[in-house]
Amino acid sequence: MMEQTQGMKGFTELAIMSFLQPGHGQKADITLLKEAVHDLCQMTMQKTAGQKRPNGKGKYNEKDLSWDNLERVKFTIICEAVLLVLSGKLDILEEDKNE
Repeated sequence: MMEQTQGMKGFTELAIMSFLQPGHGQKADITLLKEAVHDLCQMTMQKTAGQKRPNGKGKYNEKDLSWDNLERVKFTIICEAVLLVLSGKLDILEEDKNE
């Protein structure tokens, strides 16, 4: 069992290293990145911590997002930003800016 765990650890490290190599077909999901950034902005600007409690009219504020989602939102932004850089799409934008 221990040998199998060690083998999976090595496989996981290899998968992560190959994921981080530029030019290996990474495709950034710009829509997902934008959604995660908007979610993070919503979470930081809302008046509650996302708990479902009535507002002044006795209705729940459906726009509030739970802070339980913070880790997921942060890692989505980090992963999609890395994919955006590795995909080369940011280089194209940078070249357009410099012209």
